[in-house]
Parts: sequence; C-alpha cells; structure tokens
Amino acid sequence: MFGGERAQSEVLGTVLLLGLTVAVVGTTVALGGAALDDSQRTADLQRVEGAMTQVDSKASLVAHGESPSQRVSFGSGGGDVSVDHDAGRMVIAENETGDEIVNASLGALVYERDGTRIAYQGGGVWRSDGNRSRMVSAPEFHYRGETLTVPLVTISENTTANGDEVILTSEGSPNGHVAQNPVVDDIRVTVTGDYHEGWAAFFESRTDTRIIDRRNDSVTVLLRSELVGRGVSYSIGTLGANEFDLESIESLTADSYDSGGAGPSESRDNAVIAAGGEIDSPQGGGSDYVTIKGDLRARYDIQPNPNGIQNGDHPINVIGNVTERATIEDPDPVEGYLVRAIDEYDTRYGNASPTSYASWSDLGDDAPITSRSSVEDGLDVSGGSETYRAEDAEVIASDGGEDGTAADGDLTVDGGTVTFEAGGDHAGFRFDDADLSGGELVLDVTDGDLDLRVDDEFSLSGDGSDPTKVRVVGDGKARIHVGGDLALEGASEVTVDDDAELRVFHDEPGGDIDIGDGDDDTGITVSTGTNEPANSFWLFSNADSLEFDGDDAPVDLTGVVYAPNAEVDDAKGDVVIRGALTVDGFDDLDDARFTMRYDEALATAEVFDEVEQVPTINYLHVSTQEIRIEDG
Repeated sequence: MFGGERAQSEVLGTVLLLGLTVAVVGTTVALGGAALDDSQRTADLQRVEGAMTQVDSKASLVAHGESPSQRVSFGSGGGDVSVDHDAGRMVIAENETGDEIVNASLGALVYERDGTRIAYQGGGVWRSDGNRSRMVSAPEFHYRGETLTVPLVTISENTTANGDEVILTSEGSPNGHVAQNPVVDDIRVTVTGDYHEGWAAFFESRTDTRIIDRRNDSVTVLLRSELVGRGVSYSIGTLGANEFDLESIESLTADSYDSGGAGPSESRDNAVIAAGGEIDSPQGGGSDYVTIKGDLRARYDIQPNPNGIQNGDHPINVIGNVTERATIEDPDPVEGYLVRAIDEYDTRYGNASPTSYASWSDLGDDAPITSRSSVEDGLDVSGGSETYRAEDAEVIASDGGEDGTAADGDLTVDGGTVTFEAGGDHAGFRFDDADLSGGELVLDVTDGDLDLRVDDEFSLSGDGSDPTKVRVVGDGKARIHVGGDLALEGASEVTVDDDAELRVFHDEPGGDIDIGDGDDDTGITVSTGTNEPANSFWLFSNADSLEFDGDDAPVDLTGVVYAPNAEVDDAKGDVVIRGALTVDGFDDLDDARFTMRYDEALATAEVFDEVEQVPTINYLHVSTQEIRIEDG
C-alpha cells in the first residue's frame, strides 16, 4: 500500500518537474524573443539614424549644386519610409514690423517603426517617440560672429517615397530671400510641427538665441540686432483685448519719476497708460477720480458717455496726449522666459539628487546639522539665527523624490532668522513648499548669485506684531523659482539692497497671484534701494489672475510685475506701485485707490536679463532650395 503511494508520488513529481521545465523554457524563449525583438528594433533605428544622416549630407550636396543627384539606401528593416508634407514650417520675420523674410513648408522624409520616427527635416535629422523629439544631427543654421546664414533645404510637394532606397535631386535654383542688411530690427524665427522640441534644443545649445515662446507645437526664438535694453514702455499696460474697467474705481493717479535722477521725491509727467481693450469710465464725478500725468493710448475709439473720456474732461483728467486707435504693442510672451529660467537652473546645478541634503552645513550660532534625519523633511526655523551656505555650483536641497528631480521637504520660517549664502559664482537651494509666516529670510548674494527653487507653493505672510521679512543683501542677483501658487499676503516686507537684484519666476499656467490682505495697518511692502529703482525687483508670471488687496492695509510695491496673461480681477483699497505693471486687462477695481508711479529708468532696462547672454546679428542671409525625393 505504501509502496503504491510512493510510486504515484514519483510519477506526480516527474510530471510536475516536466511541467516546470516546459514553463521555464517557454518563459525563457518568450523573454529571449522579446529581448531579441527589442535588440533588433534598437539596432534598426540606430542604423536608420546613420542612413538619415547620409540623407542630410547628400541632400546638402544636391541642394548646393555640388552633385546632380544622390542615392541613399535604408536597407531592409521593420519600418516604413514616407514623405510627410505637413511635418512643419519655418517662419523668419522682423520682430517689430512682423514683415516675413521667409515662410516655408519644411516637410520631412520619415522612417517609422513601432511609434518611433527618424526624420530628415530642414537640413537636420530628428528622432521622435510620439511625445517628444530630439536632435540627431544639426540643421544648416549658421551663426558666425555678426552674420546668420540659413540655407534652408525644403522638400518638394511633388515628392513621394515608400521604398528602402531613395534618390535625391534638385528642384531648380535656390531662392534668395531679401532681408535688409545691415539688420535694423530683431529677427524672430518660429518652427512649428512634429519636431519643434528638437529644434528648440538645437537653438538653445548651438545658437545662444533666446526662446521667447514655446507651445504644444511650436518654438520661437529671438535674435537681437543690438544689445540695448528693450525696456518697459508703459506705466500700466493692459495689453490684451479685455476691458480697462474703471467703473468701480475710487481713484487712479499716474505719474513718473526717475530713479537715475532725483528719485521718487520728484513727480514728473511721463506716465503712459496703454489700453488694449475698451475703456469703461468711472461712474462718479470730479477731476480727482482718474488723473494721468502723461499719456493715455487706446487701441479703440473712446466713445463719449455721460461722464466723458476726453483730454481735460472729467472724470478722466489726462495731462498729456490722448491717442485713439493707437498701436498697442503686444508684450513679449513670458512662457519662453520661464522655461529658460528653469533650464538655466538645471544647467547650473543639474537635478537635485536625493542625497544632496547631506551637504547642508550650519554656519550659524546653533549646533551644526550633522544627520540626514534633521533635514530630510525640510527646514523648519522658528527661532534663533541659522545660516546655510552653498558653495560654487552646488545645490542644497531637502530630501529628493524617487527620480531625484524634485525636493520633498518644505521650508518653514515662523520666527527667527535663516540666511542662505552663495559661496562662489552661484549656488542653489531647493524645497517642495515655502511657508514664511514670521521671522526673516535673508538671501546673501555678497559672494555670488543665488537661486531658491520652490517646486510648489510659495507663501509670504505675517501680522502687524510680527511681519515676515525677506531681504536680499550684497551686490549679486537672487532668483526665486516658484512652481505653484504664489501669495504675498499679510504683514510682509521685501527689501533689496542698492546693488542687488531679485527676480521671481512664477511658472503656473492658469494660476493665481495674491498680493495684499494685510492687517493692523501693516501690509505688503517691496522696497529697493535709496532712489527706489524699479529694475531691482521683477516678478514674471504666466498666471491668469492677479489680485491686489490693500483694503485693510496698504500694498506698496517697487518693481515690475510682468504678467501678460493675467487679468486684474480684484483690486481694492490702497495700492501703490513704483515701476510698471504689464497685464492682460483690468476687470474689477473694487473701490481701489490706485497710485501708479512709472520709473523712467525702465525705458532702457533689460526686461529678460540677457544683455550678456545673447549675441547680436548684423547681417542675415536666407535662401531656400527644394529637393525632390523619389524611390530608387
């Protein structure tokens, strides 16, 4: 009996062993087959990259008349060859006038396999996985000293290809495109289509141009004709089509001062209010409701109404000129600048690794921070005095996320003083959120420039008995990068030393900015040096909404608020701005008492901080040459 059971067990064991062996072998074969397929696919795409680079080289020979035709073979692979005539366009135009120098369809010769495309377009080779594209080889876009040469190679509309071999031939002579030389206007280059991200990487890495706009399917770069500050022309620029709604305002007073001269103690008559949308006048009476010591420029006709909107008439009193149907220049988009600011941060420091917080060093009076656990959850300062110093090109971050690309801990200051110092050329600090509800944050840029990156929310608040302070000391540049909501509320003070500069980059498309909501007669104050130079503080944002609340305590801000997408949808109480305000429109100035003091020094200021970074272009030579691609 027991022997029979043992015999059955031996048979069952053999069956199980055979089954397990078959399963393992099957899995191994399946995995091996998948790995082999992946290996073959990778090798095929690498081979095609090489073939497309040959297309690039041989197309250049044909386009420039060095050869009547050229043949390129892709070999037999698992992908398909085709010509995509809708793959993109390039537009080169004068920036101010908008006059087009070239507007050409680029087309593309494409090899596609399993959703990955290798493409020849515009004299370059690009690779796309359907979500993002990158450059394989650079296009012919040559900047040498003062001259830009663009011999653009395009693909004829009569082209078709679907085989493993193609023949390249020229379609006529090159077309020269006329540009005024020497160049007197900045040049704007826009590339649209499937490979625009690869073009963006090329522009950033090879040409030193500035990306001014980046969208879902396009990238636009600017080449400067001369290195002078582009300036901020308007005291208040409501530059979109939204209304300049003054119906509920209590008062608006605009004048100017010169921080390079007598400073804000002198009131001058060079304010400029620009209204891109229709103007809705105040519904009160008297000459003090709206007084503009300068000019009023309106894109549309100003229709008389019971209160009148005419020079010298009440309630809008214009000391200077009133211009109807004025040319209101569109503001430079801010999105590209915000992207570039983060790109430059990553270039300076790389991505913050999960272990970088181990390099915190406490140079203050308290005991040094020696353990990871004391900082891995962020930094909480509620008293005393603490100083943290980052050396040259070093980023100090709280505990990074799994991929090492983000901070995981918060910066919390509620009493006491915390100082971040830059040791060397530039240094960085990074957190998830920043909540300053008391005490003082000092950004010391005496020994170098400093970046404070906050991946999510940045909140500045306090009360009358304990205002929150942010001070920038030294003679360098401080940059605060904010990826979430931005709130400057309560009793708060921001001060920037005479020779220092603070730039705040708020990158939250569709987000909000709240400024104000103080109490106990102590509100928001931003001050910048002896003569209140507005170009020492800049706030750049792509938010949709901007609120000023000076109802319980005043908002007193010296600097430039550049938020061209935002609508001021709520402003109330006492609001004073020395500098300039660029927005999309004013929707609701709820009994606000608005004082706008334009700093005339902004007329030649460098808005996008690029004078030392962007090369000039004095001569421009552009040509297009069509080539035909046929099956070989």
